[in-house]
Amino acid sequence: MIAYEQVEDYMKEVGLKYIKTPNDFIAGLAVKTDKQYAQDMAYELNSRGEGAPVDNSHFYELKNRSLDGSVYVSAAFDGGVFRHIGNLTIDNAELFGSRVLDLCCDCGIVTCFMAKQFPDKSFVGIDINEAAIENAKELAARLGVTNAEFVCADVFELDLGKKFDCVTSFRSLLDACEMTTQGLNFVGYRPEREESYKNAFMGFAKTVANHLAENGTLISVERYTAEYGWLGWLEALAECGMKFDIEKCTQMQAQDISSTKDYSVTFAGFGYDGEALDAFNGVLARKFKSGTGYDGGMAEFALYYDSEGEIEFTDVIKGRRTIHQYAFATAKSGKKMYYDAANNNRKIKYYNEKKEGRMREDFESKLKLYDEDKFEIKQYTK
Repeated sequence: MIAYEQVEDYMKEVGLKYIKTPNDFIAGLAVKTDKQYAQDMAYELNSRGEGAPVDNSHFYELKNRSLDGSVYVSAAFDGGVFRHIGNLTIDNAELFGSRVLDLCCDCGIVTCFMAKQFPDKSFVGIDINEAAIENAKELAARLGVTNAEFVCADVFELDLGKKFDCVTSFRSLLDACEMTTQGLNFVGYRPEREESYKNAFMGFAKTVANHLAENGTLISVERYTAEYGWLGWLEALAECGMKFDIEKCTQMQAQDISSTKDYSVTFAGFGYDGEALDAFNGVLARKFKSGTGYDGGMAEFALYYDSEGEIEFTDVIKGRRTIHQYAFATAKSGKKMYYDAANNNRKIKYYNEKKEGRMREDFESKLKLYDEDKFEIKQYTK
């Protein structure tokens, strides 16, 4: 991506350099900190990669053992999205007002960037991790930032007793809502699934609403995307009285050390007029073309957005989790639609009447793989 000059200058000043490979990451981390820190971080990341239970509080304690270590880890895993956020900040300077609250700020990299970019505004960064807050204070001192303060607090219990013109949440939900989102379905009937995410995000949304001025703006960049979770986040904000700037809401991609990640971008507040579902549909419809097969979040979007009449669903359930979902529908154009989703693997096909038999056969053969003595097969229309 192309970042504004002031964004790249700041990244260089802080030390956020692109890191190309995991080996480069570990070697560089050992140089920046010490071998023990690098070994501990490598073990933590390898454990996660092998499917060990995720404990974000432990990870951030380890990450913030030192400021240099924390910045270097951020460079590897969040440097790309930080550059996007820097550009976003500059492009929307008029929305920041005079007082800004940055939720779950970690070691303060983005908070300090915003404070340097807008020296006439005051900033408060919040994080539950005391080591992260101490690192943020150290970073601000290194950079000569005097218009930002950092407070150690739980975002779900936060009550600063004042309102802010802008509240920012940059890559915060995934970690802050780790406990409330555990066990939620990745697939299933979308309104029910997103309702569960809405409930999981409600505490965070209430904190935003309680601290946002009447004409203020929430700017949120999150890992929850159209595949699951983003609509629930929008609905949580809406239940707290907020609406959306549909034109500004969007999706983005950012590169990290190992892959390209998707992010949702939300602009919300009490002074906008867009509804949650309209904002969600408005973003995805910009790139949607009826009749085209899709993978991922766009596949499910096509099913709900482009279907006319009832949708035939078949859910494969194990315990309380929906592990596979199939659906048949008719598109507004008259073409048929066949949807197949298992965890993060989703796809939709459009086909004509002549292929109906073939699609049904494919569905039946896949469904037979699930022993009805071990799995619940739920069929319904909506």
